[in-house]
Amino acid sequence: MRKKAIKQGLMPPWILLLSHPGINVVSAAELAGETGPIEHYASAKAITGRAGLFPSRYQSDGVDRGGKLSRFRNAKLRAAWLLVADNLIKCNEYWRGKYQYWKSQGHDPRDLRCRVANRVTRTVFQMIAGKKLFHHASRLDRGYVLNKLLDFHRDHKTAMKVVLADLKAATDQLPKSAYADEAKPLQAVHQKTVRSRQKEPQQLGSLLVPVLMRLGVTIEPPQVNSTSLEAPVADSSEGDR
Repeated sequence: MRKKAIKQGLMPPWILLLSHPGINVVSAAELAGETGPIEHYASAKAITGRAGLFPSRYQSDGVDRGGKLSRFRNAKLRAAWLLVADNLIKCNEYWRGKYQYWKSQGHDPRDLRCRVANRVTRTVFQMIAGKKLFHHASRLDRGYVLNKLLDFHRDHKTAMKVVLADLKAATDQLPKSAYADEAKPLQAVHQKTVRSRQKEPQQLGSLLVPVLMRLGVTIEPPQVNSTSLEAPVADSSEGDR
C-alpha cells in the first residue's frame, strides 16, 4: 500500500521535488498526495492557509496577541508540510543553520518548525507550478532526481521492471537542460555494476542502459582483452630437445 501511495503521490511534476536537498521520496510523496494538484492554488499563501501554517490571533478591544497554530486547517496537509520541515532541519544545511540561529534568539522550537514549513511552501510552489528543478540563493547543490529514486527502489528491493518504468517516467518530466547532470551519478552506478560479478548489480547495470541512452549518454560495450581469448601456444623449443 505504501509503495502504491508513493507512486500515486509522485505523479508529475511532483517528482521534481527530489532535486530539493533534504526532501526524499517518502516525504515528497506525502506532500504531493495531501497537497493535490498545484493548479488548485493561486499562490503559496493559499497552501499555507489551507494547511493552517500560521499562528491564531486573539483580538478583543485593546487586546491583540498571537496564540498557537490555527485550529482551522487540513490536519493531514499540515502534518505533511511539518514532516518536510523536520527533514530539512535535519538534512539541509541552509535550513539547519536558520533553525539554530532562530533558536539561539530564544524562539520556541515548535514555532520554528512552522516557520520553516511556511517559507518552504514558496520554493516548492515555484518548483511545481513552474516545473523547475531546485535552485536557491544559498547555492546548495541540488539533489539528483533519478539517483534518489533509484536509491529508494534499491533499498526497498523493488522489481527491476517497476524501477525501469519509474526511471523512464521521471526522465520524461526533467528539463532537457538537466539531462547531463542527472546522468552523472547513474553513470557511476553503471560503471560499478559492470565490474561486479554478482548477478543483481549486473542486472541493475543492464537496466540503466536505456535510461542513460535517453539522457543522451552513449554506452560503450565493455572491452575484452583479446589476448585472453587466444589459445595458449606451446613452447616449441622444448619439443626439439
